[in-house]
Amino acid sequence: MITCADTLLVFASFSIRSGLLWKAEAYGRLGLTLFPEDDRIREMYAQALLLNQKFSEVSGVLAGAKRPSRNLSYVRARLEMLTDGSEASRSEAVRSFLKGGSA
Repeated sequence: MITCADTLLVFASFSIRSGLLWKAEAYGRLGLTLFPEDDRIREMYAQALLLNQKFSEVSGVLAGAKRPSRNLSYVRARLEMLTDGSEASRSEAVRSFLKGGSA
């Protein structure tokens, strides 16, 4: 059964793949508002924000994740590489991603 959360997730994903980042961001924001427990939507929203270079907003979205995932670890690692994070935090984020997003 397809739910509203699944539909918003597909719309956000398709928008990212199509380069319509403002749409992906809108779908992600709406999805996270309606389904704050859905980390799949959180991943898409964080990715859209990252691609839109809204780095300060990405951290807040990532902080609300309920469980680690490889996708969230990737976004964290990219965020650390694109911002002025410390060398230690950058290394830790990359290590976490390479381990499979378990931390």
